[in-house]
Amino acid sequence: METPKISVIMPVWNGEAYLREAVESILAQTFRDFEFIILDDGSTDSTPAILERFRSADARVRLIRLDHEGIVIALNHGVKESRAKWIARMDCDDIAHPDRLARQWSAIQADPEIVLCHTNIRIIGEPRYVTPAGWFVQTPALLRLRLCFQCLIVHPTVMFCKSTFDACGGYVPAERHAEDFGLWGRLIGRGKVVGIPQVSLDFRVHGNSISKQKAETQEQVSRPIALLHCARFLGIGEQDALRANSILRGEPTHHALSEWFWLVLRVLPMAPIHSMEMWAWVASQTLRRSLLALSRRGSSVNPQ
Repeated sequence: METPKISVIMPVWNGEAYLREAVESILAQTFRDFEFIILDDGSTDSTPAILERFRSADARVRLIRLDHEGIVIALNHGVKESRAKWIARMDCDDIAHPDRLARQWSAIQADPEIVLCHTNIRIIGEPRYVTPAGWFVQTPALLRLRLCFQCLIVHPTVMFCKSTFDACGGYVPAERHAEDFGLWGRLIGRGKVVGIPQVSLDFRVHGNSISKQKAETQEQVSRPIALLHCARFLGIGEQDALRANSILRGEPTHHALSEWFWLVLRVLPMAPIHSMEMWAWVASQTLRRSLLALSRRGSSVNPQ
């Protein structure tokens, strides 16, 4: 078999509800030079039967059945088994737009220094969980700043360089439930990241998703990763990183306004890289926090 240009890796555990739609969306890609590695992590529902039908019908599908050891073990196994130089992630409950892989392949071919590519999304699913996708980050400066307090690169949209992934240690088991957040920080330190602003994936939110079921655990694991990002991307020490993270992740309140200006005036100007997009986002946050502080001050002076 010829070596494919891309290896698409998708773990699944008891994913029968949305699995067919997810698999079909990859097999219908306009870019066709890929292998599709699907890791069945010990499913006990109809997932194995569904996947076997796809494997029998399309030679690009490589089905690997594992004992149920969790997503980090499954993902690392999938990357190890892959044959391509580039890895594209997919989740079993999302829908890739037909030109997703073509857009990403075109982007990474434009610059040999790129190690990670991600795309914009549309959020679909249960109405109570659906929200607007928000500000899509395109410049490295704002990406690094936002990674100091939140994981804003959507995991199933990424395509990354396999050799760089291996060099930075892959997915770390200790970071389970935030394994992507840690990986982005390590990859960014080794090359360029490009964001594609066109919506290329429908990201499904529902009550059974990991982000909903493991929200508290995810928060506990993410916090130390975010602190490492603060220190690395802002070029500051441990104590200032703790302070910066607290400011960035907290709700804007009146008493925190002076802290915000410490970050904006003392820390950000010394950051290693800057962009107009970063300062535009900072300006929008400054306005929002200032207006809220004025509103709260007015409420305390004129109580109802």
